[in-house]
Amino acid sequence: MRVDGASIRRTAVNLLLLLVSCAAGLALCELSLRLFYPTYRDLAEAQLHFHARRIWAHTPNSRDRASHPDTRVTHSLHHNNLALRQHRNFSAADLAAATNIGVFGDSFTENRGLPVHYSFTEPLDYLLNQSGTPFNVLNFGVGGYGPGQSLLHYEQFRYAEDLDHVLYVFCINDLWNLYETGLFHLDETGHLERNAAIRSSWWVALIRRLQTTYLVLDVSGRWASFLAAATINHEDLRRGYDERVKDERWQVVVGPFRPGGLTRYDPKNSLAIFRQLVRHWKHLVERNGSTFSVVLLPNDPPPPFVVALLQAEDVEVIDLHACFGEADPASSERPWKKSPYRFKKDPHWNEAGNKLAAVCLYRVLEKRTEIPALSESKLQETLFRYYAAFEGNDPPDGPRRALRETSAEVQKKYLAFDMDLWKAENEEIELATQPEKRLLSSDLGVHVYLDGNSLVYVKEQCRPADMLAPFFVHVFPVDERDLRRKRQRRRGFKRMQFTFVARGFSGLGDRGCVSRRTLPSYPVRYIRTGQYVPDAGRLWEGGAWIDPNSVGEEMPEFPVSAGTRIIRSDFDVYLNGRTLVYNKAECRLADREAPFFLHVTPEDKADLPPMRLQYGFDNLDFQHRSGFEIDEFGCSRVTRLPSYAIRRIRTGQYMPGKGRLWEGEFAMAQDTLEQG
Repeated sequence: MRVDGASIRRTAVNLLLLLVSCAAGLALCELSLRLFYPTYRDLAEAQLHFHARRIWAHTPNSRDRASHPDTRVTHSLHHNNLALRQHRNFSAADLAAATNIGVFGDSFTENRGLPVHYSFTEPLDYLLNQSGTPFNVLNFGVGGYGPGQSLLHYEQFRYAEDLDHVLYVFCINDLWNLYETGLFHLDETGHLERNAAIRSSWWVALIRRLQTTYLVLDVSGRWASFLAAATINHEDLRRGYDERVKDERWQVVVGPFRPGGLTRYDPKNSLAIFRQLVRHWKHLVERNGSTFSVVLLPNDPPPPFVVALLQAEDVEVIDLHACFGEADPASSERPWKKSPYRFKKDPHWNEAGNKLAAVCLYRVLEKRTEIPALSESKLQETLFRYYAAFEGNDPPDGPRRALRETSAEVQKKYLAFDMDLWKAENEEIELATQPEKRLLSSDLGVHVYLDGNSLVYVKEQCRPADMLAPFFVHVFPVDERDLRRKRQRRRGFKRMQFTFVARGFSGLGDRGCVSRRTLPSYPVRYIRTGQYVPDAGRLWEGGAWIDPNSVGEEMPEFPVSAGTRIIRSDFDVYLNGRTLVYNKAECRLADREAPFFLHVTPEDKADLPPMRLQYGFDNLDFQHRSGFEIDEFGCSRVTRLPSYAIRRIRTGQYMPGKGRLWEGEFAMAQDTLEQG
């Protein structure tokens, strides 16, 4: 068959258009995820570097940010001098003088989604140290690590001999991880051999940085396929590993991140490698005079074939699923997806799950280390003291001063890095929050300061609800041409939203939360800001003038509650100094379309413009296109009265060709204007 040149060109053009379309779609998807659905940001932006033996590892002395999966509130994330996910350093002297417990595992151990003090290693450390014997609980967790990488992590740890107890947290996808990384294989005699760590291809490194990659993996159920590949199916999982299961029954799974290329996944081989890894790891730990245990997660009943393997190797098993069931019998009957011990939007365990895990592990280590046992009431009291340091709880009874002193000690130890950062930040914030820089204050205790080109929000006695409620900022420029054309036509302001970032221990006395927002670079004449709860309404709001042409002018507070209602009609009109506020709770689109009229009669007609002398009043009519706002909370409009003495104002709305919709009039004394 003969193919002409035109057909080849058309095919080439079509392929090129297809590639361009795919690239554009991918770019649009990635941009949308980053702007509107940053659920996978922490995975894509994790600070990892290539490791010659473990493929990837954390960088020592690194600082990052992460988000809570459910609330999306951000928190700091440090890796210390030993590249451990803890906000304090460990020196050789610290390890030599204490009983050390090393906890190895993957993302369940690392706990990136939580502030560090909620990770189970920290309350476990606190509980153990109440015995009077010094303990260090070290968190070796690295997201994505399996038993092979965790074993190498232990082997390469410079102070491995100082670890008195080694806990390895097993996750069912660890069997898949052995295939994915390809770091180990068995020789012909069944002995364990290590393979070289292969650096990922450039395209793998690229797609690891794309949030779209993790969306595709999530939507396609790839992680579920990992589990299915590792366990055949749930019936086989319950029956246990059976020699009758042949290789052909295992599905073929292709691993795009596997450095070694595309091969058939053989779970029987992975299980054999896992057995040898556990045997080798246990031998290394016991040779150092320490104990080795495997911790089974509470997500699902432990796989019988894994339990049987560990028992055959004489490895102690710590079954958190059984412990969680004893503490909460209902937890063993409900699926993990509905468990109160996991995030709502993420399969990892949440604050409550980490807390219960710390208690379960403490009870095991309490017996192993032969420290004095804590009664259940004493245990709960100790946990209360620990968590009170971070949540700001006051005890119902007892010495509050002693609790504050304990909280300071707890913070200083478990948030050492954060305390250093907060100290530096607070020196800057103290300069920013001088009384002369305060723009406004709300009745909920939120103070807003203007520091250069930034707004600084300070909330006294901060609560979790204050940290979760988003802020809104409406910025009115001096020149509306600085706005995008859409804003010029409809609202006349730039709207910015952000979430309160918690600074639970900012060192500002009773001030519990601090946040900073940078204003646009163009000249601003007025800002309106507040905090709201989605689907519920505004908690507080306020506004202030920031007009560079009115130096020395008093900046009035804006909350409606701070003004005096002078007209009650279709719109309520409030007077706050020389500011008029139009407000309507249940707003319709028609309310925005109708123009407003505002007629101001001065005490002295000489203050009128020449063209208005014959009418006796100043015409300050305006339309919705110049600063009127409508949103889910209702609609409102802020306007400024002239600086001259005013006798009367008359205002309302009208529809051209149909007449006035509503109007109101108010006669006011001059002192009314000055009081605002």
